[in-house]
Amino acid sequence: MNYKELCNEDKIAAIEESNLRNRELAIIDQYIVALKTNDSTVIEKIEAFGDHLYQIALNRHQFTRASAVYGFTLTTFNAYGWLEREEFMDCETFYFGCGIKGGMVRSNSLTIGRGPNGKWTYGLSLSASKSGCCCGVSVFNKPYDSRRECLRHGLEEMIAWHTTENDRKTMPVVKEAKDMLDEIMGRKPKQ
Repeated sequence: MNYKELCNEDKIAAIEESNLRNRELAIIDQYIVALKTNDSTVIEKIEAFGDHLYQIALNRHQFTRASAVYGFTLTTFNAYGWLEREEFMDCETFYFGCGIKGGMVRSNSLTIGRGPNGKWTYGLSLSASKSGCCCGVSVFNKPYDSRRECLRHGLEEMIAWHTTENDRKTMPVVKEAKDMLDEIMGRKPKQ
């Protein structure tokens, strides 16, 4: 049977039997209260976020964060019922270490973007000889009040990661990131 076709008591039972964690349950607290009090307006509003419990919880969490932190207001779902990723404005990508030999071209980058309410965030793509990591610009990343502050934190994280990796091949990445950081912070004149 379709989740939305269940009666309120069965939906509550499904929530109690689910593998949702405390954080996910906190997201749907309002939904649980609405089910218990038979508040059809709130139930319909929340169930518009998906076809099954897990999808509702995750889509609602993403939308709540996107609207509260970055000011996004639209909800667009893909063909599978998952909330589409928000499109940040004024996105810029900075590449580091493009002159490194051995195929590391464009594998170290910092991307920044601004939400509708003016909050900025960043994503990093980091690569060294034996490891790497990547996190795109997302509503789940930390928000910053200005482009400058966002860039500073992104560059500092890139420098810290590469310094911890202690990879001689990526030292040009660290140098380029430090140079850009110095320029942003006004410690070095722009050339």
